[in-house]
Amino acid sequence: MKVLRRAAVLVLLLACFGPACVSSIDPPMEGTILFDTNRDGNWEIYRIGADGSNPIRITNSLAQDYGPWPSPDGSRIVFFSRPSRTNFLYTMSIDGQDVIKVPGIPGAGAGPVWSADGSQFVFVSFPGGDAEICTIHVDGTGFRQLTDNTCGDFEPTWLPDGEHIGWSADPEGNADIYVMRVDGTDVTRLTCDSSIEAYPNWSPDGTKVVFCSDRSDAWEIYVMDADGGNVVQLTDFGCRSGAPRWSPDGTRIVFQSDRDGDSEIFVMNADGSDLRQITSNKAEDARPSWLPPTDP
Repeated sequence: MKVLRRAAVLVLLLACFGPACVSSIDPPMEGTILFDTNRDGNWEIYRIGADGSNPIRITNSLAQDYGPWPSPDGSRIVFFSRPSRTNFLYTMSIDGQDVIKVPGIPGAGAGPVWSADGSQFVFVSFPGGDAEICTIHVDGTGFRQLTDNTCGDFEPTWLPDGEHIGWSADPEGNADIYVMRVDGTDVTRLTCDSSIEAYPNWSPDGTKVVFCSDRSDAWEIYVMDADGGNVVQLTDFGCRSGAPRWSPDGTRIVFQSDRDGDSEIFVMNADGSDLRQITSNKAEDARPSWLPPTDP
């Protein structure tokens, strides 16, 4: 039941309004964002300019494709695809070509994130029925289960040092944020709150963690120091906002929110200012990530 409860939480959907003001006249904003959407009838992966310009559909299949995350050099994307009841891990080039299935993963999975050195993925798998944090090499070798709990372990991500992994877990019924070494040892709990903290993501310099929480009776975006201190609320929409991710230069944050009635993609400065909505449609746009800049 805990896994089902957490799976429902991860959807992060529906209906809101709030006092924050979205800019109506914006200067150009550099950067490209990946996200998944069901605007075409099933879940597909898109990329879009950080200013909302030039949305491009990358995948086009009968399967459900979601959870895109770019390689460190920005040339490839890792994602999960669900042709039926089972998820499979794939990589593809940035234009959606050269699709390669990653073998060696037991059970369904979610949330793949590429390591900074490009050699591994961290993701959620269900090898024994419970959601666990696992890693695997890009070629499908070296599968390793890092957690072994009866609770749910979700939303893993690499820390910038390449030596640690952060994630959220709910051993006490409500999720908190944890950090461990890449071998699963030296587990540290960063938050200890009666609410749910989820989707942690570390700033490029490793000093800050952005995450979402329902501690204000609505799902809002927060930032805290890397040791769990100095928590600051960045949004105040009164709805469901989640999946926040830092920009490669650490100056902006992309996230999803249903403040206009369905899940859309938003970008704001790291302090919560200059909020911009970059998608607008009646479908669900979700799970954004920044594409790193590439050499010309």
